[in-house]
Amino acid sequence: MNQAKTVAIWGDSVMRGVVYNEEKDRYALLEENSADRASRRLGLTLNNRARMGCTVTKGLAILKRDLKAGVRGDAALIEFGGNDCDYRWEQIAADPGRDHQPKTPLALFTAQLREMVQLVREKGMAPVMMTLPPIDAQRYFRFFTRGGLNQENILSWLGDIQHIYRWHERYNAAVVQVAEECGCPLAGVREAFLCEHRVGDLLCADGIHPNRRGHALIEAVLEKFGLSIERRAGLAVPAV
Repeated sequence: MNQAKTVAIWGDSVMRGVVYNEEKDRYALLEENSADRASRRLGLTLNNRARMGCTVTKGLAILKRDLKAGVRGDAALIEFGGNDCDYRWEQIAADPGRDHQPKTPLALFTAQLREMVQLVREKGMAPVMMTLPPIDAQRYFRFFTRGGLNQENILSWLGDIQHIYRWHERYNAAVVQVAEECGCPLAGVREAFLCEHRVGDLLCADGIHPNRRGHALIEAVLEKFGLSIERRAGLAVPAV
C-alpha cells in the first residue's frame, strides 16, 4: 500500500489554525491546530501553505508560485470559501442601495477551484477537499459591526441576518459540486459540526473561526477521513 508521506495544504485561516483571542481582541495562531495534530497522528509530513484572509484567487496565485518553486506533496488539500463569500461591509454600510459583490463571485470561485485541482493533479499530487465549517451569522454580524458600522443600512441590504449563513452555504455547495465533478475525496467537516447540538461552542467570538474545540473536531474528521481513504484505495493519505 502506498501511503502518503507529505501533504501540502493550500487554504485560508481555517487550515492555518487562526483563532480569535477575545481577551486580547486580536487573531493568533493556535499552536495545536487541526492540521498539525491530524498530520502528526497519521505520520505525515505537513507543508502548510494556507494563509489568513486568503481567497481562492490569492490561493491560486500562491499555488502557481509554489509549484514553480518546486513545492510538492503526495496529496494536496484545497480549502477555500470563507473569505470568498464575504462582503466589504463598510461599503455596504455606506451605500446599501448599490449593487455589492462578494470578494470572489461564485462563478469565479468555482472556476478557480477547478483550476487548482487540475494544477495539483498535473504535478502528480492527489487533490482532496473539505466542506466548510459553518458560521454563526448573528455572532459574526455583531462582530463586524462592533466598530460602529451602520447596522440598519447593512440589514436593509441583507434582508435578514441569516442571509449571511445562507450565502456561506452556497459557497460550501460549490465546494461539494467541484469535488464531485473532479472526483476529489471530500472530508465532511461541515457535516460533523452540524451534528453538534451547540455549534456555537465550537466557534470563536467572531462567529467564523473554529476555536480550540472546533479544531479538535476538525482533527477527528480529517484523521478518520485519511484512514478511510487509505483503506478504500491505498490512495495517498490526504487527511490534513
